[in-house]
Amino acid sequence: MHKFWLFADPHLYVREPMPGAPPPGGQKTLLESGPILDAALEEFLAEPDCGVLLLAGDLTCDGHVAEHRALLPKLRRVQAMGKRVVLITATHDYGSHHPGDKNESGVPLLERQEGAAFRHELRELYDEFGFRDAIARYEADGGMSYVAQLTPGCRLLCLNDDGDGRAFCGYSEGQMAWILEQIARAKAEGDVLFAMTHHPSLPPSPVYPMISSRDMLGGWESCTRRLADAGLRCMFSGHSHMHNIAKITTPQGNPYWDINTASLAGYPGVFRTIEVEGRRMRVATRQVRDFAWDRGGLGVQEYLADYFDSLLRTLIESAANDIGRLADNAGGFSVEKETIYKLRLPITLAGKFVNRATLGDLGSLLLCRHKIPKCVRKTPLKALFLELVRNIYAGEERYGPGTPTGQALLAIAGRAEFLLKKKRAGGPMGSLQAFVLGLIYDDTPDDEVELEL
Repeated sequence: MHKFWLFADPHLYVREPMPGAPPPGGQKTLLESGPILDAALEEFLAEPDCGVLLLAGDLTCDGHVAEHRALLPKLRRVQAMGKRVVLITATHDYGSHHPGDKNESGVPLLERQEGAAFRHELRELYDEFGFRDAIARYEADGGMSYVAQLTPGCRLLCLNDDGDGRAFCGYSEGQMAWILEQIARAKAEGDVLFAMTHHPSLPPSPVYPMISSRDMLGGWESCTRRLADAGLRCMFSGHSHMHNIAKITTPQGNPYWDINTASLAGYPGVFRTIEVEGRRMRVATRQVRDFAWDRGGLGVQEYLADYFDSLLRTLIESAANDIGRLADNAGGFSVEKETIYKLRLPITLAGKFVNRATLGDLGSLLLCRHKIPKCVRKTPLKALFLELVRNIYAGEERYGPGTPTGQALLAIAGRAEFLLKKKRAGGPMGSLQAFVLGLIYDDTPDDEVELEL
């Protein structure tokens, strides 16, 4: 049996924040990122029968020299203890949004006093963590993708998807041809193969591609079909900070799984464990048990959830009273500033209503209060919205159609859909009820899965 652990988005941050201001981390607990990573690495080192750690990109907060300088000794210590680190880098690991930019000063990265890495420097900087021992490499575009022989009979496609560094994060046609070649090669040589990239290749939530399409793997719909039809069954991803397991089956009948893992540096503070036996893969979830930080007497999960809730509560309140503040902070939840300003009026109106109203009030507004179960009519919308977003990030979408809250939200969605269609004279639109159900309920467990490679 082959065993591996996977961490996503550790976002190591080691600098002092500006006086009186928190670090620019969104829902990430950046000040705590170092202790959280240290604790997770100690747990990995203490695991007796697992010798390979996978890191799915965004290793640092923003690619600052100090962050790389702090991270390297941590990873080297793991390898000095007889275990391996196999990683990919991502867009948070370098400072420029343009992967082709060069450092004109000529000063080696770790000798600089300030500033961030250039993308082309990462290949050499992290050479010892998978690149050096690769059995195949994609040499174009800086050579940041490769194939790692994790154990005899088991390979990992380590796929860098930086794209152009901003508007498009995905694979060029040349890179895709190389990927398909590696899938065929593994199959011909009898090795099981799975893959790791940074951006999710399937939506971790129905709303995700809508609020920020650039945060998905570029061309994800056609890309996943091509990968699945070529024989790839499983992709591990990060970036979204959501804990989710998604599956499609292509028109040709081929299954494909995207296992998206939440950020290590924030709620819910988890990572994946992977076991491969024959062609069978089992994936499970473990929580960081403890980390060296004054949490005010709170447990790890309580502390991370409290931080997450405080930021989201600020966003909900800003929607009603301070659209600029909302736009400045919405990036922490993958929402573009431009989207906020474009929808300024409806966001403000909705924000004012959500901050004071209940589920019953919303039902009354839409003339469907009688369809809202009495036991949830007094539920504050603000508290419910906060819980639903937290559930999406933790992979706990549990309000199915048989629950009072699920019944209420689906009734509201159905009424809103009726009114919108009536206003638009039957114009084409998707089912709002189906969309809402996808947000509040997921019958696929997000903590564990067993699949065939």
